[in-house]
Amino acid sequence: MAIKTNFTKDDVKARLDAFLDEIQRKQIARLQQLGEMCLIEARTNKGYMMQTGALLSSTGYQVFVDGIAIHSKFEAASGAQSDAAAKGVNAGQTVADAIGKETKGVCLVVVAGMNYATYVEAKGKNVLTSAEHLAERELPRMLEKLISNIKRAAE
Repeated sequence: MAIKTNFTKDDVKARLDAFLDEIQRKQIARLQQLGEMCLIEARTNKGYMMQTGALLSSTGYQVFVDGIAIHSKFEAASGAQSDAAAKGVNAGQTVADAIGKETKGVCLVVVAGMNYATYVEAKGKNVLTSAEHLAERELPRMLEKLISNIKRAAE
């Protein structure tokens, strides 16, 4: 007596595609969470005195999938001058777009978009350094947890 399958190759492919889509959704969610953590860190522990609010407003993040932005968080800093805040938000989004459009896979881009951000950092003031250190600590933990969840789901 022969064994007869009750599924097709297309059924297997659809199931694997759905599994991979779910993994990508989880990656995106983790990167959004990390982006929020980095943004809070950069804004809370800024090492400079806000003058107009442009620099702080230019600080934000975007999540990209194969060069396409699927999530973005840039907002005017509280207490910022409205024109400076708008300029900062626009500058941050422009820099993040320029970096992110060149990426492959799922990617998080955290920026301070004003052209003088590196100057402020060079003066020893924190703009994104603490957020970068936070990401370096947290990303491996987040990925390890995601990997263990994937392994459990695949069993």
